[in-house]
Amino acid sequence: MHASHRRATSRLLTFAALGALALTGCGGTTEEPSATSSPAPATATATAPAAANPFAGTKRFVTTDRAWTEGGLTKLSVRSAEKKVNTQFDTWEIVPGTGEFVTVTLAKDARVLLTVPIRGDDAPGTSGGEPLPASQAEFVTLLTQLDPRTREGAGFDLSFDGEGRVTKVQSLYKP
Repeated sequence: MHASHRRATSRLLTFAALGALALTGCGGTTEEPSATSSPAPATATATAPAAANPFAGTKRFVTTDRAWTEGGLTKLSVRSAEKKVNTQFDTWEIVPGTGEFVTVTLAKDARVLLTVPIRGDDAPGTSGGEPLPASQAEFVTLLTQLDPRTREGAGFDLSFDGEGRVTKVQSLYKP
């Protein structure tokens, strides 16, 4: 009976994880690691034509090394990464990419949704995995204040518009 209970629990966890991936569109990639670990060398900007912009109209999972505001726009230095479900601990495992970081610009009306550890544990009545909205300025401040090791281990789902601007940033929950 114990083995049967474990199998049922394992199936339920697998189903829940796959359902969450399908609903959020946040699944990892099945491409070779070398194809996902180095983003295109071009810098995504708000003025680049879509044909010349490697991120235009895409969704990417990335890690970041910094965020800042310049000329009234929020910018992130990112590189592609991969996320995998860690069923043993019911969390995500982030596999950082390699190669150069690329600068991307957030659209002025980009949505920012933050989970633990980016937003901290100070939101009463919510779970750490619940994405809560934040302003772009708050996001820059929180990311800048993070311990470098925590920042390096954090991952983000980014959605880009047809011009290559980030329209949505959502941090990946990591307890």
